[in-house]
Formats: sequence, C-alpha cells, structure tokens
Amino acid sequence: MSAADSLAGFYMRKKQYDKAEKYLEYFSIQNPERKRKQAQIYAETGRVQEAYKDYEELLFTDYQRVSMELHGIYLLALKENDMEKARSIVQKQAEAAKFFEMGKYYEVSGFLEIAALEKDADTVIAAMEEMLSGVEEIESFRNSSLYEHMEFKEIKEEDLEEIKESLRKCFRDEENF
Repeated sequence: MSAADSLAGFYMRKKQYDKAEKYLEYFSIQNPERKRKQAQIYAETGRVQEAYKDYEELLFTDYQRVSMELHGIYLLALKENDMEKARSIVQKQAEAAKFFEMGKYYEVSGFLEIAALEKDADTVIAAMEEMLSGVEEIESFRNSSLYEHMEFKEIKEEDLEEIKESLRKCFRDEENF
C-alpha cells in the first residue's frame, strides 16, 4: 500500500493524474486517503463537483467517527466514575455536532444521559424537550453548505413522528428518567 501511495503522490506531483488515479485502485475502498486523493485528482482535472462530493463525504464520515470515539471515551470515564471527564467529553460531543453542523438534536442528546446519571432533573427535562423539538430538524445537516453536494435519503414525516413517539416512550419507560 505504501508503494501505491508513493506512486500516486509521485504522479500527482508530475500532474499525470490518469496514472495517479490507477494507483488509487490499490488502496482499500474503506481507506479515507483513497477518497481524499481522488478528490484532489478531481479538483486538479476540473471535476470540481465530484471533488466537493468526496470531500463532503469524508467530512460527514469524520463527524460520525469523532462522535463514536468521543462516546467511547465518555463510556470509559463513566466506568472509572470520572464524572468531570464525562461532562467534559459530552461538551466536546456537543461542540463537534455544532462544528460539523449536524443540528440541535445531536448537540443536545449527549447531555441527557449524564444529567440522568447525576440526577439533575432540570437538565434532563431541558434535554428531553430540546431533543423532542430537535427531531423536526434531525436532518438539518442536509441544508448545510458543508454537505451541499451530497445526496441523502429523506426521512418521511411519519418516520419523524415515529422517532418522537419512540423518544417519548423511552422517556416514560426508562427508570432513570
């Protein structure tokens, strides 16, 4: 793989993009470097829309990856009963959701569990209310200029209602809430 990476880079520097593109085939399809280098080639060869799309897909995936990694750290902090660290991580998750323009639902959702664990009723209620009202905009990232070249499957109105009802049921049934 490093040989293919070196050769792709070599041909990109020489502006021989067709050859560089051939070496990208040696990268795993799951390797984000493949998509990033492909986007560079698209940009250099005038395929700007394809370049945007690849970069945007990488960015969207990066949010999901960062969010999962932060959640893993959050769970470790909880396991060690380090509530200060857990709160700090939840704050970082909210900031990441804001930075990546994912919408209010994603910015708030992390606060619910920690507030429940800390038996902070006011924050639990505020988070529940914001999450429920945020369901309507759960796909607000679709309207972000960060992802304007991507295509997303649209959530139907009845699916949004199902999500809301599911949240309400969870909030009613969940012992912690």
